[in-house]
Amino acid sequence: MKSKLPVSRIMTQRMASVRPEDNLEHVRQIFEGHGFHHIPVVEGSKLTGIVSYTDYLRIIHDYFSNLESKPASEKLLQTLTVKDMMTENPVCLKPDDTVETALRVFRENQFHALPVTDEHGKLLGILTTYDVMKVFEDNIAPEHSYSE
Repeated sequence: MKSKLPVSRIMTQRMASVRPEDNLEHVRQIFEGHGFHHIPVVEGSKLTGIVSYTDYLRIIHDYFSNLESKPASEKLLQTLTVKDMMTENPVCLKPDDTVETALRVFRENQFHALPVTDEHGKLLGILTTYDVMKVFEDNIAPEHSYSE
């Protein structure tokens, strides 16, 4: 059954990440350039947080809602750091956790992405609700599947 599949088999391993000292302009470029909705925050290879597109938009809205202060707001993108907006110590999965476990964590916490780390906190990948949906789509309606 697909629900017993380890998340390491379906997680995204090639992802963008940022450092706590990176500025919001760098975050903006990743969100706009790659279409990601969550960016892991790492120091070295160790996960320290996560930045969601929703959190980013909230900050942008708060600072850019006043058009008279647009130059100051643009300067703010250069000075605010990832550390100022990231969620620290996010809930993570281990590579051998099952899709069933991931579904439970997604549902109980209303998350849409979960970093996958090893026992030392090294970032290995990220699992999204979309990744899980693809697994079940392959099982339920393989003729409509987008997987390779």
